[in-house]
Amino acid sequence: MAPDQILYCNTTGCRTAYLVKEILRTLIRRFEEEEIELTVEQYFILNILDKEDGLILQEVAEIVDRDKSAVLRHIDGLESNHFITRVTDSGDKRRKLLLVTKPGLQVLERARAIDQKLDKEMAGQIKNMEIEAFEEALSSMYQYLVSGND
Repeated sequence: MAPDQILYCNTTGCRTAYLVKEILRTLIRRFEEEEIELTVEQYFILNILDKEDGLILQEVAEIVDRDKSAVLRHIDGLESNHFITRVTDSGDKRRKLLLVTKPGLQVLERARAIDQKLDKEMAGQIKNMEIEAFEEALSSMYQYLVSGND
């Protein structure tokens, strides 16, 4: 969004959507500038697999709330770039575990550094007390929505 662009809404949901859209656009642009071969969706998936190594496709799809075929396209892209590998579960030969590879960890660290830099830049625009209140408010709103009270 251009610096002088007007938000044509006045609700929290709409304003948050504008913010999220701009964060994603900025991450995409910065990933491209740094020649990081990840989509934002692949970045999300790598973060998940880094925290919970050994998930299967269905579990990742549930976490990101997407259908398996959409997630599979991202998984295939990560695998073709050698950022993840699929390994047969020794306890159940039908299950293919998704594991982050060393190149996957390296690209993830580069992407995280860009994400963290953007986070600091945005946080630099507001006071510490406001950041804490904002993060707490976001967390409360998210918890309300995922608890089924919408």
